[in-house]
Amino acid sequence: MSGVQSQVERVKALGFSGSDVRHIAVYVEPAITEIDNELVQTFSAYVGERNGNFFIDFPTDMIFVVMTQGWEFERFELDGKVWDGIAVMPEDTDFEVSFGDDGRQSVVVLDRCNEFFTYRYQIVLRNQETGQRVVVDPGVENEDRLPFP
Repeated sequence: MSGVQSQVERVKALGFSGSDVRHIAVYVEPAITEIDNELVQTFSAYVGERNGNFFIDFPTDMIFVVMTQGWEFERFELDGKVWDGIAVMPEDTDFEVSFGDDGRQSVVVLDRCNEFFTYRYQIVLRNQETGQRVVVDPGVENEDRLPFP
């Protein structure tokens, strides 16, 4: 942890904020699922460019934005806590999660990088017209756009 602190202190000493900022797109697309041996039309949500795993070793502000019109992040309860669109598990003081705007089109997740191990997160989106919900539980092997090869 001292290495991370020294990185942050060094960046701040140069007059910068000491945080990375990542912009993460969340898409909702039509999908099909099977219920009682019947194919049913539904929706699926996708995070980033693959499955949604982010490799972070520096304090980072992640801004998740719904890219599909008609959808918004949903407030929900999980494990006794109310989350603004995104839940991070295990729940501890490493992360702060809040809606980024009044229309619930964005969620800001602040990762303080106090602990270094794999966290899992879950996103809940709601269709503004129909009320239908989509839950995405991102997997592994995803890389965000930073750095771009």
